[in-house]
Amino acid sequence: FGTMARNVGWKRCIVTTIDTWVFSTLKFFDFFLRWAGPVFVVIAVVLISGVIWTWFNYVLPTLAEPKSFLQLVHIMIANFLIFNVFFNYFMTLFTRPGNPPEDYGMTCDVENGRGEETKYWDGFGRFCKKCRKPKPPRTHHCSVCGKCVLKMDHHCPWVSNCVGFRNYRTFFLFMFWLWLGCIYVLGTTALPFFRSIRMSHTWPPPPPVEGATALTFSFVLAASICLALGMLMSWHVYLILSSQTTIEWYNNRMRAAEARKMGVRWRNEWDVGYYHNAASVLSVGGPNTHWIWWLLPSTLPPHGDGTTFLTRGPGGALSHHP
Repeated sequence: FGTMARNVGWKRCIVTTIDTWVFSTLKFFDFFLRWAGPVFVVIAVVLISGVIWTWFNYVLPTLAEPKSFLQLVHIMIANFLIFNVFFNYFMTLFTRPGNPPEDYGMTCDVENGRGEETKYWDGFGRFCKKCRKPKPPRTHHCSVCGKCVLKMDHHCPWVSNCVGFRNYRTFFLFMFWLWLGCIYVLGTTALPFFRSIRMSHTWPPPPPVEGATALTFSFVLAASICLALGMLMSWHVYLILSSQTTIEWYNNRMRAAEARKMGVRWRNEWDVGYYHNAASVLSVGGPNTHWIWWLLPSTLPPHGDGTTFLTRGPGGALSHHP
């Protein structure tokens, strides 16, 4: 019996040590993200600006004659892309993702008759144990910001902000326009880039091409960002069309697996069809805004208050929940 007690004591000590280490690591990670966010923002702005400077100084002159109509077209396209990239980036950076109203849920029951916490249909609780307040559906606590965030997707260090209900649209559009910008840079830079590569392998070596180093750096950086951003944006396209956030996707996977074990088909109640799912994120100024405006810049907030969302009932009718 004494040996068993000692073994239990050692196991408890090991578990406690691991828990302490994990907790300390997570706290340090949260602290790092909180204070390193502005550094990531500066890095992002400097890198994007560097590619823009290189393109205007070394690529644009090779595309068309100065003051020609073709050069004007390239300048207009470039400035349109640049404006959309920086507009959506700074809107995401400076727009609060949305927090629950102070008086939200003051009359709702967060516990059932047995003293257990009540939960929404998706398995998340109605009460935030960190803020000590009721929380709306799809709301989660951000350990970096120290607040509950409406329809939280994740905390992004590159924008030094949480991505949630009020700035998810601009976050997605930032990725979209930056991805298009990278494709445009690659398409227009490819010829001078490969020409400089070919000339560097000739003998005797020709005089160095002006801006060759900057051109190579911009091409490689644009290609890397295009690839990484393309994968990330594809992931968020899937999330938008299926009406999920990154946090909800992890939870929904587990709930779907549990449902399969029980022989039941699991359904995401927030999923109201591709069009309505996309409109709930990209549409501004009202739910009936024409889709042609979805990708254009806007300072209007998303329609709704972030505490109720469309669901599809058993008969297929759309309604707001809760």
